[in-house]
Amino acid sequence: MLRFESASKVGVSAVRAIVGEAAGVDRQWWHKPLSFENAAPQAPEYLKGGISLFRPGVPLEDDLFMAFGDMAAVVELLSGWAKAHGVKWHLFMNADDWGTIDPTGPSQVLLGQLKKWSKRAKVPDAGKGQWLIPDTRRRDISMKHPPKA
Repeated sequence: MLRFESASKVGVSAVRAIVGEAAGVDRQWWHKPLSFENAAPQAPEYLKGGISLFRPGVPLEDDLFMAFGDMAAVVELLSGWAKAHGVKWHLFMNADDWGTIDPTGPSQVLLGQLKKWSKRAKVPDAGKGQWLIPDTRRRDISMKHPPKA
């Protein structure tokens, strides 16, 4: 489970914008979609959310690849919101601190974690915190392991 939370309180209008944009993301998430805990605040507050990245019962090679693809998408979204709204995000994988994202982008700690994971998932590094995640491979794995109803 990837969790993320703002380092400081976020204004109501920024929360509404972020949550609204998140709801409009057109992506077939591997296991569960990105979600926020406090989507309708009445006053500025810490914004917290998360996403379940791994799917039980799927071979590790496929699960690592698909989960990494979702992780890269989440980092891209959080980076955009950090830049647009001045939010600094802290990321946690289960209970482990994975680093931060601020308006300048992902921290070196987070990039290091992503580089390690990308090697295990066999995803080529495209430089500058970007990875080459083939849509054809995502589609093939999704078809091989459809979501359970």
